[in-house]
Amino acid sequence: MNNDHSFQQNTKALVLYKEQQAKVSVVEMYAQMILDEMEFNQKVKQLQSAIDASLDSKDKAQFMKLTEEYKALKR
Repeated sequence: MNNDHSFQQNTKALVLYKEQQAKVSVVEMYAQMILDEMEFNQKVKQLQSAIDASLDSKDKAQFMKLTEEYKALKR
């Protein structure tokens, strides 16, 4: 009988552990999504600034290159 009780406790502990791991995985996934979004937004801002600079300096080749990168990023 004691063995059954121990088995039930171990099963409950395993279920709780797996639930906690699932919650941690979701939190890690959300954190990674936030970091990815921040990185994306930073890259967009950098490209916009570089595009503006290429317009100011009338550098058509650089402008074309950067706008292609920008369009690819925004897809």
